[in-house]
Amino acid sequence: MNSSPLKRVLSYLGHYKGKLILAIVMTLLGTALTVYAPKPLGDISTILYDGVADGYWVVEYDAAGAIIPESVYFTVGDAKLGKLACISFLVTLLIVIYLVSLLLCNIGNKMFGTVSSRAIKDLRSDIDRKMHRVTLNYYDTRTNGEILSVITNDVESVNTLVAKNIYSIVSQVITLIGVLIMLLAVNVWVALIAVAMIPCTLLATGSVMKTSAKSYSKQQSLLGDVNGFVEESYNGHNVIASFNYEERANRKFDEMNAELQETTQKAEKGSGAVMPLTLMVNNLGYGVAALIGCLFALEGKMTVGNVQTALQYMKNFQTPFSTIAQLSGQFSSAIASAKRIFGLLDTEEEIPDPENGKVPTTTDGAVEFKHVKFGYTPDNLLMTDVNISVKPGQKCAIVGPTGAGKTTLINLLMRFYEINGGEIWVDGVNSKDMTRHELRTHFGMVLQETWLFEGTIRDNLKYGAGREVTDEEIEAAAKSVCADTFIQTMPGGYDMMLSKGAENISQGQRQLLTIARAIVANPEIMILDEATSNVDAHTEQTIQNAMATLMKGRTSFVIAHRLSTIRDAAMILYMENGDIKEVGDHDTLMAQGGKYAALYNSQFA
Repeated sequence: MNSSPLKRVLSYLGHYKGKLILAIVMTLLGTALTVYAPKPLGDISTILYDGVADGYWVVEYDAAGAIIPESVYFTVGDAKLGKLACISFLVTLLIVIYLVSLLLCNIGNKMFGTVSSRAIKDLRSDIDRKMHRVTLNYYDTRTNGEILSVITNDVESVNTLVAKNIYSIVSQVITLIGVLIMLLAVNVWVALIAVAMIPCTLLATGSVMKTSAKSYSKQQSLLGDVNGFVEESYNGHNVIASFNYEERANRKFDEMNAELQETTQKAEKGSGAVMPLTLMVNNLGYGVAALIGCLFALEGKMTVGNVQTALQYMKNFQTPFSTIAQLSGQFSSAIASAKRIFGLLDTEEEIPDPENGKVPTTTDGAVEFKHVKFGYTPDNLLMTDVNISVKPGQKCAIVGPTGAGKTTLINLLMRFYEINGGEIWVDGVNSKDMTRHELRTHFGMVLQETWLFEGTIRDNLKYGAGREVTDEEIEAAAKSVCADTFIQTMPGGYDMMLSKGAENISQGQRQLLTIARAIVANPEIMILDEATSNVDAHTEQTIQNAMATLMKGRTSFVIAHRLSTIRDAAMILYMENGDIKEVGDHDTLMAQGGKYAALYNSQFA
């Protein structure tokens, strides 16, 4: 989208037009009353000096042409109010104006707060939904810390913009317009001075604000980098300690932190310079207005009260500029954050699911690759013409050196990546004709990197089932992979709370739980990515026996580095450089004496 970040932020407020308009109207009325307040205040000064203001006062003169003080009165309809009564009336009017103004502004502020909080809620919801629709490549090319920085820091910065800054700007703009109108009513020349201050202020602060905005944009980017580095260092603190990398990690952090500090300081200096420049221009204008007002008063062209009123309006005319100048730093930071947020929201998404996705009539686990082509970039294909037919219940092993493309093949099967050509069929249906939800219900996955959430063991085991699961099913699955034994020794058993990342149990135990979780899900196709790599030899053999029973009658794809574990596979795919080089069972591939045979023999040399 080509819309500016600010317009897109405001579009979220536009979802609540009714409340937003009402909030603006309340703010407009409240601010208008505040703007009008200096006028009766000036009239009080005029009364005190026995002046005549705007023809509202009736004055009688003696034979010498002097004002008769007792004759000064104020007409309200047919009534005539004396000097003291006039002052009392105007003071009462001022109190009413300020009270009503306060009430209306508070109502407007609260309504604006309600609208802004709902708008930010919508923005967060859009981000959350977007995170489930972006391609896997988005996560591959960014650190977790960088992504979290956008979701947390940047959203909070935009929240400040929407919840506070925009309301302040709206009220100050209304003040600016209202004061200008009142100045024109009091004295045109003073009003022209106020108008002349606008371009002077913009010229004085424009370049500074532009430079500051660039610094704030860089600051938000660097903040994401720092968060990414901290998150990476935290997750890998054991490795950092093992390789004595602490000092180098500290130096790198210090370098990044220093650059962030320098950029932040530069941004804040620019933002801080706006306020003094604005005050300088405004004070010059105020001085010129005071001089002209006094000259007009001496010439009898303005009353003392109107001079006071004009000067008060000149001060009020400065307030919006000063307030906006104070907000310029936060505003620039928020716009930089909005750019990053909408950069995320504009990121390429997965191809939308078909509206009426097909559902396989049979669920026996048949998988077929037909002339599949794939590359991370269209001009650099890794797979050129992959044809595989895995029958229901077969065990398909995927082997090859590191980086051969084994996990990539699984990602294509699960539609984490889109193929560049050909078709992948599951249970007789083209995977592109199914919804992703439907497709993935046919698969259970156990990966090398375990993922368990903070919660009970029981809740973790039934996480992927997508249905109501009984305690008996959960315990049976745990027993089949020998996880029940260690679970029963834990405090609380199946109701034991796992910490974040399940750090309060061992890596091997975490792997056993993920295998049990896949069994509870009970899919017809199992994907095992070196599922037993993190357990000891005895447990591995036990798991292999349990998995053999589990995979009976199920199709399975097994990524293996220890080739002794997949000798019984009905089909072995040897991959290299992202493509399938050899296909066959163990005996066939060994007889060929090709790359699989060389890899197998190397493990037993």
